[in-house]
Amino acid sequence: MNSQPAIEHTTQFTRLDPSVYSKHARAGLRTDMTTRAAYVSDASIFRRVPAAVAEPKTFEEVRDAVDVARAHGWPIVGRGGGTSVAGNAIGEGLIVDTSRYFSRILAIDVDKQTATVEPGVVCDALRDAVSEYGLTYGPDPSTHSRCTVGGMVANNACGSHSVAWGTAAENLVDVTLLLADGRTVTLSKGGASDPDIDQALRGLVRGNEELIRQELGRFPRQVSGYGLHYLLDEHGFDAAKAVAGSEGTLGIITQLTVKLVKVPKAKALAVLAFDTVFDAAAAAPRLRLPHVATIEGMGGDLLDALRSKVGQESAGGNLPGNRKGIPAGGWLYCEVGADNLEEATRLAHEVAEAVPTVDTIVVTDPQEMRELWRIREASAGIVTRLPDGGEAWPNWEDSAVPPENLASYLRDLYALMDRYGLRGIPFGHFGEGCVHVRISFDFGTDKGVERFYSFMKDAADLVTSYDGSLSGEHGDGRARSELLDRMYSSKMRALFERFKLIFDPERVFNPGVLVWADPVTQGLRMGPGQRAHEITPVHHFPRDKGSFVNAVNRCVGVSACRSEQGAMCPSFQITGDETLSTRGRARLLSEMFRGQSLPDGFASKEVAESLDLCLSCKACVSECPVNVDMATYKAEFLHEHYKGKVRPMAHYMMGWLPLTGFVAHKIPVVPTVIDWAMGAKHLSTLIARVGGLDSRRPLIHFAHTSLRKWDKTHTSAGVDKQKTVVLWPDSFNSSLGTAPATAAVEVLEKLGYTVEIPQEFVCCGLTWHSTGQLGVAKRVLEHTAKAMKPYLDRGLTVVGVEPSCTVMLQKEMTELNDNPDLVRLAKATVSFSGFVAPLLKEKVDRGEIVPGDFRALTQVHCHERSLGHNEDSRLILEALGFDEEQIATGCCGLAGNWGFEKGHAEMSLALGERELFPRVREAAARGDQVIADGFSCRTQIEQGTGVRAKHVAEVLNELL
Repeated sequence: MNSQPAIEHTTQFTRLDPSVYSKHARAGLRTDMTTRAAYVSDASIFRRVPAAVAEPKTFEEVRDAVDVARAHGWPIVGRGGGTSVAGNAIGEGLIVDTSRYFSRILAIDVDKQTATVEPGVVCDALRDAVSEYGLTYGPDPSTHSRCTVGGMVANNACGSHSVAWGTAAENLVDVTLLLADGRTVTLSKGGASDPDIDQALRGLVRGNEELIRQELGRFPRQVSGYGLHYLLDEHGFDAAKAVAGSEGTLGIITQLTVKLVKVPKAKALAVLAFDTVFDAAAAAPRLRLPHVATIEGMGGDLLDALRSKVGQESAGGNLPGNRKGIPAGGWLYCEVGADNLEEATRLAHEVAEAVPTVDTIVVTDPQEMRELWRIREASAGIVTRLPDGGEAWPNWEDSAVPPENLASYLRDLYALMDRYGLRGIPFGHFGEGCVHVRISFDFGTDKGVERFYSFMKDAADLVTSYDGSLSGEHGDGRARSELLDRMYSSKMRALFERFKLIFDPERVFNPGVLVWADPVTQGLRMGPGQRAHEITPVHHFPRDKGSFVNAVNRCVGVSACRSEQGAMCPSFQITGDETLSTRGRARLLSEMFRGQSLPDGFASKEVAESLDLCLSCKACVSECPVNVDMATYKAEFLHEHYKGKVRPMAHYMMGWLPLTGFVAHKIPVVPTVIDWAMGAKHLSTLIARVGGLDSRRPLIHFAHTSLRKWDKTHTSAGVDKQKTVVLWPDSFNSSLGTAPATAAVEVLEKLGYTVEIPQEFVCCGLTWHSTGQLGVAKRVLEHTAKAMKPYLDRGLTVVGVEPSCTVMLQKEMTELNDNPDLVRLAKATVSFSGFVAPLLKEKVDRGEIVPGDFRALTQVHCHERSLGHNEDSRLILEALGFDEEQIATGCCGLAGNWGFEKGHAEMSLALGERELFPRVREAAARGDQVIADGFSCRTQIEQGTGVRAKHVAEVLNELL
């Protein structure tokens, strides 16, 4: 037997010890309101305020937590990644969150193709660990980058490959539960390790075999209720599979053994376009062909919703239909596997030709396949905002019917929504008859809630009429458990109750779910009481009807912010603390607006505590499927939080830095003195302490000569006066480190342009914005509009050197101040790379520049990565002959003023050690160029490694 021993599951980032951020994490049970508010919801529409949260590291700590809960009389709910859309992972007692620490892969048996894991192991972590053996874990819901195996089994998750590999239940070998009385029981095929439970389970089945056969296990995606059919003889009395999908109502999962499956050696993806989503649904059952592993469907309007998101305006151009300009109303994704690429391609073409379509494509390139799959996997988040910006919510989100009934059911579901005046965009596992849809329910009024409840009952009757299931993979939770009486007979529901009591006679675990159910309308998170502390925000929030609450409600909890991949959210990635995730912060803001658990409104210390470690990196704006913008929410909160109060000194020192630098450079010698003071050992420490900065990191350098002063003495010969641009004198490159800006001027002049630099004070307002001084930011922008008007009247292009300031000018300042001249300024602004890249390409094409042979490591500024166009810098480097590699982890960890603020230095530098610092050291040792356009990024690199990174303008200037 080829058995691999225990594997310590580690995330891609090293988690910080809680002592580094001690005020944000407590040992043992966490009962502080910051934590409890972050756990009030999962990915559902429901809200429950827990009494405490446990984050156990070991089985013993799980048992201790359960003992404490029993002593307090608290109900107990197990939770993994909190990705449940049915409200399965929330409760009013103790939440046992296994995702943070209880997440080891205990053993991998290659011969038996099994893995034994703790429940908090993330699906992708398991898949990555077994990939070297040519194996994978079959179930793969769209949240596979953050959902846990324990949660997947608890909800009987399936995913896109269930056509080939089945549900979580079908991939479960055994499972161990901790019961309320402290006993453990391991369930497997053949029975339960506890004799009393084993006997009770056999007694449950005896005499009820025909009832169970008649009502359960009728088609693969019938997930509603308990899986009692697995206890029948024909399934080998498989108690493990019967427990799968029990939604945490029986006990806490402490260990699982799951099946692994072989990964095909080659894959091909056939994407089929149809006139309507109903045509796609009708075709799906006919595509259940040999070697087909997925038959995923989505409606054509999903693409419209995707294109309404930030940075996704041209998404989906590679989908069939779109590439030829042929309208498509629905698509199917059919992936096939084979022993070689030629065979996989042949099979994919067979699938594409098996049914009538309007267009098809077959893709074999892994990157192209990944890009197409991203559209489908982001659906759950995408469709929570309709193309016109309207809200849509889960709840009738997971219904399933036998696949041959899908097209008819889907037509009737659309008709039902029309009757109620509701809208929604369908997607799902069409090959197995499962439909996900987010619907435009109105939860803001009592009448809207009544209509929601009426719709839910009618929808339950509709799916039952097609021999379907209320849930196809997410479980019933608080979303649908009350409606099980419309799907199952009273005798079957009585069996469900007996099954629950065998394991949990005191009804401790996840009460209100599956049996003795909570009403569907109980505890709605977005209910009429949510807006007790709503304000008129400073930002316009145009995509959210001017409402800060609507903006916060963008977060539906799909938890892409908890992924171990991508740039979002740095403080969560390094801590694993839910209160520091984008979702956790959104939940705290929502609770603040409600005013019950957090009654102090914008004076809330809990919200301030959670937002304190938000780096305002903006990664959530682009990586969150619904474009949650926590940096803007933080700015709004700080604006209100400190209204009429003395702010932290760092807000004054760092927030007012643009004006301080401008004024200081008006006075001879002062800049030199300031720079000396910032570098003097003891004096700099004193300045840091007085200024509310963290004395554990060096202060910034202060330029002895400002950019404006340099420009007055700078001369350039042979420049075409007819080609004039304005270089934006951002505060960082004007007052602190001028080399990038002076290099940019020289490059533009070498390309034939006259460069003008405003001598008057102008600013995008970034530092005031990030510290929440929004009133000052608006006034600064008003002054900037007047100062820039003469340049705008001349129709000049404004070239930005600093990415954060450029993005502020292009994208964000007009949400604070809609002065028409600021609108003109936004349209006139272009990044240095965006302006230069096409000019440079022309020179390369004409042979005026011969590319060299260089290597570069690039740190892309997080704001540019999220809201800008960092591909322009890549094009410049490519034209110059650079083989470029980019840092993958996003924010460098300094994040402007954030990394300098008191209490942030250690985490800031630890964020740099994730990837940036080690790779910079390696690149510098090889003699490669290290490039970082952001002032903060260059500062972080220099302070963390001693390496001076360069702006792309400096690199280009040297080579020209």
